[in-house]
Amino acid sequence: MRWLTIDFGRMRLREIEGKIRKFWSENKIPEKWRSWLDNRPIFSFLEGPPTANGYPHVGHIRGRTYKDMVLRYYRLLGYNIWAQGGWDEQGLPVEVEVEKKLGIKRKKEISDKVGYERFIEECNKLVDYYLEYWKDYATSRLGLWLDLENAYETRRAKYIEYVWRLIKYAYENGLLYKGFRVLPFCPRCETALSDAEVDQGYREKTSPSIYVKFRLRDYPDTYLIIWTTTPWTLIDNEAVTIHPDGTYVMIDLNGERWIVAKDLAKDVLKLAGKEKYTFIKEYKGSELEKIKYIHPLEDEVPMHKNHVNAHYIVLAQFVSLEEGTGLVHTAPGHGPEDYEVGMRYNLPISSNVEVNGIFNEYGGIFKGLSVEEASKKVIEILKKKNLLVYNGTIIHSYPHCWRCDTPLIYRADSQWFIRISKIREDLLNALQKVKIYPEKLRSRFENWLENIKDWTVSRSRIWGTPLPIWICKDDPNKVLVIGSLEELKKYAKEIPDVDDDKLIHRPWIDMIRIEYDGCREWVREPYVVDVWIDSGLAWIASIDGYRNRELFNKLYPYNFVTEAVDQTRGWFYSLLATSVLLNNIPPYKQILIQGHVLDKYGRKMSKHEGNVIWAKELFEDKSVDASRLYILSRYAPGDPFNFDPDEIKDVISKLNIIWNIFRFTYTYMDLDKFTPDMHSLDKYIDYLKTEDKWILSRINTIFKEYKKYMDDYELHRASKVILDFLVNEVSRVYIRLVRPRVWREEDYDKYVVYSVLYYVLIRAIKMLAPIIPHYTEEIWQRFFRKFNKNAEESVHLSLFDELDEEFINIDLEEDMNRVLRVISLISAARNRVGIKLRWPIRTAYIAGDKDTLESVRRIEEIVKFMANVKEIKLFKKFKDITDELETIEEEN
Repeated sequence: MRWLTIDFGRMRLREIEGKIRKFWSENKIPEKWRSWLDNRPIFSFLEGPPTANGYPHVGHIRGRTYKDMVLRYYRLLGYNIWAQGGWDEQGLPVEVEVEKKLGIKRKKEISDKVGYERFIEECNKLVDYYLEYWKDYATSRLGLWLDLENAYETRRAKYIEYVWRLIKYAYENGLLYKGFRVLPFCPRCETALSDAEVDQGYREKTSPSIYVKFRLRDYPDTYLIIWTTTPWTLIDNEAVTIHPDGTYVMIDLNGERWIVAKDLAKDVLKLAGKEKYTFIKEYKGSELEKIKYIHPLEDEVPMHKNHVNAHYIVLAQFVSLEEGTGLVHTAPGHGPEDYEVGMRYNLPISSNVEVNGIFNEYGGIFKGLSVEEASKKVIEILKKKNLLVYNGTIIHSYPHCWRCDTPLIYRADSQWFIRISKIREDLLNALQKVKIYPEKLRSRFENWLENIKDWTVSRSRIWGTPLPIWICKDDPNKVLVIGSLEELKKYAKEIPDVDDDKLIHRPWIDMIRIEYDGCREWVREPYVVDVWIDSGLAWIASIDGYRNRELFNKLYPYNFVTEAVDQTRGWFYSLLATSVLLNNIPPYKQILIQGHVLDKYGRKMSKHEGNVIWAKELFEDKSVDASRLYILSRYAPGDPFNFDPDEIKDVISKLNIIWNIFRFTYTYMDLDKFTPDMHSLDKYIDYLKTEDKWILSRINTIFKEYKKYMDDYELHRASKVILDFLVNEVSRVYIRLVRPRVWREEDYDKYVVYSVLYYVLIRAIKMLAPIIPHYTEEIWQRFFRKFNKNAEESVHLSLFDELDEEFINIDLEEDMNRVLRVISLISAARNRVGIKLRWPIRTAYIAGDKDTLESVRRIEEIVKFMANVKEIKLFKKFKDITDELETIEEEN
């Protein structure tokens, strides 16, 4: 063995990452990477804009790592990459945090104590603050080379105009309307939510579970028994709904009679603790229609005494006969199904809870109470009146505000809607043209579209896109919908002297006086637009598509989008809905749906639970590339990810193994002055040995597999296939086989090894580059730029090498697979008897199937070397080995 003095250096990931980021910055590598190549196809990516209201955590890092891997892969394939950044900056997330900062408890305090102007200023400041963290830890430090200099921002006037265009388009095409219906509201945020937003906020909640007696008006001591988990809604009760085809029974309990569903009667009686009872009569549900009852709280809520067409039994198919009592207390002002029944029977639609969850003056003695407080008081009153059959609790899935985690309430209100249900079939047809990965999650998206309701687009908030609808004060039938700032300024008689980014927000937008159509005073509807429309228009607003039509036509529909699974009902949906509404085509060609990131025990990560892993802490503790490799190789992208930081040490050990491959190769190549020009593989093609041919076949097979996995967005398989190849095949097999060949001082054969290794490693490092960009850049600079002065300035500016089909030898690969299993078995046998590998074995007796024996026979020398065996004897059956050994023993 030759004396060596050259050292490739040790692997210190965090030091490497800092050094490489500096190299990229000083040499403008990301800008060069984004620069378009001549006559190359475009791979257009649309960034799902992160909400600028918090620090990035590992859930964000998972998705952004996937984005980066895909973009780098297509750049290595030779595509021009469209990688514009984007930020979602408006809406409740920012408002809620600013309210906390300013000590605001109720929305009214914003106008009365703080003022809209200062509040908007604080919202902008908060966005700017968080953007710096996102630009650093979730973008630059991660190695995600998005174009942040030209990132789109949803708070800017030129972006907001696209939201206005959509609203005006909907109005002009009869799709925009103002309606009165029951909607979900967040009492904390004091605004309505869309169905898509509600769907994102379900979690477990402990609620009251009470069974209540409603006394029939014309039948003394006879009661309807209802069940509810929202006692506060009894204050606005107007009817009891039963199933028309259900079977109901009257039960006698010592002179008091109850009416319940027959199949649920025993359960109700058991809860009530009633052991003695008699079944009197059965009814079909339809027979009980219009029977009147006395409102259980009519003395406490006097308005009910004035309700004429109310407080009787109504019929509906939605009533469950499998839980509760089979009789549903109905408050048309607080439930979508209740509202529909109320409209059908012309019931009063009483909704005495304000948007903040507080009862108004029509709530009788409950005036001024929150819904939670009212529920407690309702239960107390019912108990005193002997109308409470059972009082307990239930843990059930209940909708919460997806932003502030407050339980939602349902209340009737007037809001603006887009009639999105009218294009339901168009949406489903458009989705059929989109490739979804993994395909198993397509049904989730389709089911959502099949059941979509009209889109509630108005929000009673401040920091958002103002709803561009003005109503004539003198004639409410006159409506003006404005689609651009240019149009607004055309109608404006007086306009504040501020820049457009301010002008298009509150309070400045409401300072504008409009003259139009002979109306003396136009008043803007006091809403902002649902932020999902903001982000949902990114497909055109991000690049100002109407003004940049040529660029837009090149990018749209976008090749690729990716976000978490909940975005099938969030961003993916809002993109699809707005694009189909305006253009009748999907805005994207491929969707990669990500599973959620959980903690190592499978629990949802939350600040409240204290189990969130923040990006800054993760990177400083484990390094960026080790975290990326763990994320990319551990789980399939569409699966939930139980994130355990302790498991990252395993990928670090593999990175060390790969690093040592390059240390070994660098040492001997440098000593022997190897260069790929002087010692090209073509020069040594006739001198290749079995192990050389095998590893050349494997790297090309691996590239085919890697490319297939990447094209199918099986990023975990692509990551593992190249990682395992380097660790298990290059390091543990090929390097071990060729080490003696490079040790020999004057042997020409060492250059065969060097040329093969260079060929294999340059292809492998390019496959690794999208996965671990800093680590591979360091190796590129230290190794490939050392030996090849013509190598590209950065590995990320290179292209994949062409596949060499002529090197692929599947028979040889199968021979090696079988042989390596045999070697593994020999190693296991050594371990059982305590013979270390450095001690040679005289004879290895091998029994196996025909293919295995032929493989061993063809490459017997590799088996002997790897297993440290002097002689190999092959047998068809294990019994033949025992017979052979018995004969030898007898002879001795």
